[in-house]
Amino acid sequence: MGRSGAPFATASFRSSPEPGGLHMTRHASRPAEPRRRDTAIDTNGGAKQSMDQSNAPILDALAAVERGNIAGFGGPGHDEGRAASADVVALLVKQAFQADVLTPKGLDDRTESFGVMQQAYRLAAEAWGADLCRFSTGGSTQSIQTAIAAVAGPGDTVLIAGNAHKAAFSTAVFAGVNLVTIPPVIDRERDVEHGTDPETLARLLDAHPAAKAALVISPTFFGVTSDIPALAEICHARGVPLIVDAAWGAAYPFCDRLPENPLRQGADAMVVSVHKTMGALAQGSFMLVTGDLIDRERFVWAFEMLQCTSPSVPILASLDATRRAHVADGQHLWGRVIDLAASVRDRLSDLTDVAVYGREMIGGPGAHDLDPTFLILDVRKLGLSGYEADEWLQAERRVSAVLGDLRHIGFSFSLGTTEQDANRLVQGIRDLLVAAKDGDDRFHRVPDDAPGYASLQPAMASAPALPPPRAAAAKFDRVPYAHAAGRIAGQSVAIVPPAIPRLLPGQAITPAHVAFLQANLEAGAFILDPDEHGDGLIRVVREA
Repeated sequence: MGRSGAPFATASFRSSPEPGGLHMTRHASRPAEPRRRDTAIDTNGGAKQSMDQSNAPILDALAAVERGNIAGFGGPGHDEGRAASADVVALLVKQAFQADVLTPKGLDDRTESFGVMQQAYRLAAEAWGADLCRFSTGGSTQSIQTAIAAVAGPGDTVLIAGNAHKAAFSTAVFAGVNLVTIPPVIDRERDVEHGTDPETLARLLDAHPAAKAALVISPTFFGVTSDIPALAEICHARGVPLIVDAAWGAAYPFCDRLPENPLRQGADAMVVSVHKTMGALAQGSFMLVTGDLIDRERFVWAFEMLQCTSPSVPILASLDATRRAHVADGQHLWGRVIDLAASVRDRLSDLTDVAVYGREMIGGPGAHDLDPTFLILDVRKLGLSGYEADEWLQAERRVSAVLGDLRHIGFSFSLGTTEQDANRLVQGIRDLLVAAKDGDDRFHRVPDDAPGYASLQPAMASAPALPPPRAAAAKFDRVPYAHAAGRIAGQSVAIVPPAIPRLLPGQAITPAHVAFLQANLEAGAFILDPDEHGDGLIRVVREA
């Protein structure tokens, strides 16, 4: 069963008494004849033909794999777990290793003549309303990398939302793409980053008429979606494709109580993390393309260049099964989750020292709709930071949040969230209030004048002092944050989670950057450190 109790199919295996390779029993659900080689690059995705969404070709193929009398001399080297350490086999159980086969000469034959992956791609494309789909076992990081590589190359310009994941920015940096940051809308009263203002996008596209694409995030890490139809209209009027990082919105096509599917609203490409909320294994993601503004052959080529040649078959199978379950029962599955989240919101609404954010956040530019499965709490009146609230809940109540920042803590409800989980969350928040009132010495009040997200807006609008690829490759020094103002960043600086860069290579470091980062570090933030030298040091481009 899936985390939600949904009737996900499961693979079954039979161990062979003899060592050997893989023997595949062909299931009747597979095509009777090998597919024609001229369909190897599926540029149309098959989404225009109605397909039997009750099929799960990857899951079926995996269930057909069994050990035979073949002497195998290829990977995986653990050979159905026989070569794996006994302690890890005991922890993961042997079936995890039995499922860990390769796609060629395992899930399919050497020439992919059964088209297992191609069928799965077409089924997913149809389910999400796309013309083309590919699966990522490297998370939405790989999906974003593919999307950017498909539309831009060295010297090209891409507009990227300032609150996008670091994957988008790092890909652009190392691809030699000119980055133009789209400042997100800031709710200054709540200190919340929203989505993209259509007027801001139009102004930046007009200022950069050669831009190859615009990439926005919807929903944000606060659960707010952008006005995708308006953004798509602005992009399409200029012949520019709109890419939507909808990592947290993978389930939108399957329940009408969730925000609208961005692909139905005019997006040309969309990235979704099926593992985040829908029940697939970690790192399972889809990249989806529709329309004619993105060259599909180039997209497939980018995918082939960036994908692992030995993708995790268990992840692929979980993606396939998750798609099938959602097509069959997504409305019911997510209706339960939405009701559960609403009940928790209602039960916390009477707390006087915690603000529970809801639909009052939406209505202005960059705040078109709200994902009801997100719960955002403002904890500043408790005399602690969101980071400290996150840490306390994890340590003391074993309740894990998806987001903590200077003033907020956030939770994402998914198919695996149970009534018991919800009760633990409510009680955990109530216990947190008691601990704060009792003066827990792990808590520290965030100053009222601590810099918020709006303090970074002016720097986002500035052109880099040095091209990001040059800055990333330049010789560097490490200096304390307090001494970094006026220098040029030689790295990206991202607080994790949610891994949104607050500085990029090539940016001039301003006093506002320093104040924001120091305030967050003092409040308990964790910043990725490429050199593992500890918090408080940053790479800056060495001065001549």
